[in-house]
Amino acid sequence: MNGINSQFSDNPQFNDFGRVAGTSSWTQFPSGTAKLLRFKANPLNVGTFEVEAFDSGRNAPWPLAAGDDTGWIAPPTGDGNLRGVHNYVYRDTSGSATNYLHYWVQK
Repeated sequence: MNGINSQFSDNPQFNDFGRVAGTSSWTQFPSGTAKLLRFKANPLNVGTFEVEAFDSGRNAPWPLAAGDDTGWIAPPTGDGNLRGVHNYVYRDTSGSATNYLHYWVQK
């Protein structure tokens, strides 16, 4: 894993990985702080996931089709200036619980 860290980021001390299942309604990601994070749609998904900042009003979501990856992003502040994956919401346009979105959090 250290080779991947040095390739993509500043080699943080901690990594957290997670996965959420598809849902047709906007859902907030689990709580947790992060310096950097990235989202990747499962390559076997049949629908498109949309990811957006929690407070954006859902005006310009990032569409993630099967296999798409956001690359590293710095999360916005919120919840008392904590940065984290919980500052984002997601939904699956197909609403299928068999579609998955993976996330990688670096602390």
